[in-house]
This record gives sequence, structure tokens and C-alpha cells, in this order.
Amino acid sequence: MFGEYTKNEFERLNRQRNIFVLVGNGFDIALLNKYKEGKMAKKTTSYVDFYNYITYYSLTDERNMLYKRLTEKKNDNIQNWSDFELVIDELITEFVTDRNANKQNLEMLEKDVDRFQGLFTQFLNDIVDADVLLKVNSDVMSKELAMQSLSQFLLDLDHKSLWKLKFRANTSHYDLFDFVFANFNYTSLLDNYIYMDKFQFQPHGYRTVDTNFTFYVDDSDINPTVWSSYVLCDVVHPHGVQDIPRSMLFGIDSAEDKTLLPEKNMVKSYLAQYAKKYCDYLEKADLFIIYGMSFGKNDGWWMDNIFDRLLSETAELIIYRYGNETEEAVKELFIASCIRHESAPQEDIEKVKNNIYVVTFTENNTYFLGLENKNSTFA
Repeated sequence: MFGEYTKNEFERLNRQRNIFVLVGNGFDIALLNKYKEGKMAKKTTSYVDFYNYITYYSLTDERNMLYKRLTEKKNDNIQNWSDFELVIDELITEFVTDRNANKQNLEMLEKDVDRFQGLFTQFLNDIVDADVLLKVNSDVMSKELAMQSLSQFLLDLDHKSLWKLKFRANTSHYDLFDFVFANFNYTSLLDNYIYMDKFQFQPHGYRTVDTNFTFYVDDSDINPTVWSSYVLCDVVHPHGVQDIPRSMLFGIDSAEDKTLLPEKNMVKSYLAQYAKKYCDYLEKADLFIIYGMSFGKNDGWWMDNIFDRLLSETAELIIYRYGNETEEAVKELFIASCIRHESAPQEDIEKVKNNIYVVTFTENNTYFLGLENKNSTFA
């Protein structure tokens, strides 16, 4: 959960600003496209590359019902992990409907899904090796990309959006910016990227004051407004990590009471204990940022809870979206990814959309989680 800090920890603390960031597979894909070389060059952690990998190396039994169904649907344009998990949902629905085969088939499917955990671990170990991590480590450190992401992300917004954003307007000198990243990838690429090393960050960088962070709130090219402030940063992995294969969750989400579902062991929000472990982040965040997520129903629990906060107008959301989609189209994707709110009144939907800001890009050169240093703008 977000900590609650006082002047005992930060001498000049004015106000704590909590920022909760959700990062999906688009981030890993961007890094691997840039840094991966050798026999697995041009291979990423995308679903398509994973399917091709296990097929090429004959790593799975064709009797695996999940692999069999994925193969049957190969021509159905399954591109994202959200599409993959919709296939799991499809199989579960069939088995739950067929009560005679329900228990046996669900147990078989669960074992087949578990088998995919091991296969994905093999795949990740080939894709995300020490060489990639060291390249990312060196580049991020030399270009100060972690600090750029934390301190200047507001500058990714267009001028109108920046000056409309209530979060920006409510910041000031001596605020604490507390970032928590929910890494929905199983790799440590994001953890590596956002780690605040000694070359980018000093907890006590000044002799006379204990501030340790500069936050940009103005898009002016000359003498931009910045706050002398504080920063904290942490990363959580709701769906598990590469180094612990059995921790990696593949599955579905559900609006129902998970404890009563026969398929509960394939419901991510149940196994990961979303409500117990992550509600505090969602309830206390002042700003949400979503980067690199595909907006499938498999993440509906998260989107529903963010929808609630946007509807209450107690938080705002910035969505980073790779591609050329319109702002309205991206907002619609977010709404469509909700489960509880998929049929919300139009008045509520419009209120939620009013608290969403969209950054689209076709090159990975944003301030936030970008791959290039842009600080020369203020040299």
C-alpha cells in the first residue's frame, strides 16, 4: 500500500501525491525490439512470438487442450495476451455450461494452463537474458531515463491537456511524489528501467535542504516551472515473476464472487488476492497512468476500480497508447475493458472520459518510459 509520510521523514513536506502506474506488455516489446540481438533478435514477449516458439521447438503436447484450441484459432488474428486469455475464458465457459463434463474438463484445463507457465518460463529465459538486462541497465543509467520518466512525464501531454489536468494544478514545492508501478509483465525489464540508481538519484543531494527531486509542471521551452520536491518509487508484480515459474498467472477475470466459482483457480483476481493486496493503491491514488496495456477484459478488475475513481472525480488517468488511434477511440477502449461498468449510463461514461488524458506515439521517445533522453530541451 501507499505509505503515509510526515515531516518526520521529509522535513519540508507539503503534500503527498500518489501515482499508480499500470504497465503492460507493450513496454517489454519496445525494449526487446531495441536491445535484443543474436539468435532471438526480433523476438519479443508478445503472444505471437511465444506461440511460434513453442510450436517451432515442439515444446507442447498437441493434446494440450489450450494449445489445440489456439492452433484451431490461428487464423483468427489472435495477437495479444488478452486475446490468448479470452481463449481460456472460452474453454471455461464451454465446460461450465456442460455440467456433465464440468469438473473433469476444468481440472484438465487447469493443468494445461499450468503447463504453459513452464513453457513461458523457458521462452522468457531465452528472450530476456543477462545481455539484454545489462544493455538496458547501461542505457537507462547513462541517459537518466528513470529520472526523466518520473520528473517530466507531464510534458508528454499536449498544452491544452496539461493545463486542464487537476493533478498538475494541485502540485507545489515540497510535495512528495510517491510512484508505485504495477508491472503486469513477468520480466524484470521495467524494474531494471525504473530503478533509481546512484547516478540518477541521491536521497540527500543538497547541504541545506532535504529535497531530492525536481518535478516539471510547465511545458515552456524557456525557464519551465519546476518544483523542488521529494520522490519515492516502488514496483509490484500482481501476476508473478519470471524467476518463480509457479507465480506466473495465466487466466481470466470475473465480476462474480470468485470463491464460489468452480473455475476459481484460473481467475487471476482470486489467486492474486487483488482486493486484499491492491485496493489501497487504487483508493489512494491521485493519478493513474496506463502504459502498454491492450485493454482486454482479462484486466477488467483494475479498469473497473479506476472507472470508479474517475467517476467520483477524485483521480485522473493518463493513457499512453502506441499507434495512431484518436483520443476518443482510446477512451472507448478503456470503457470497453471494464466488466462491471460495460453498460454504465452514458452520463457516467462521459464524466469518466472527461478525466482521461491520452498520449499517442509511434516512436518510443516519450518522456515517460521512453528510450531517448529529451532533457536537452531544457539545456
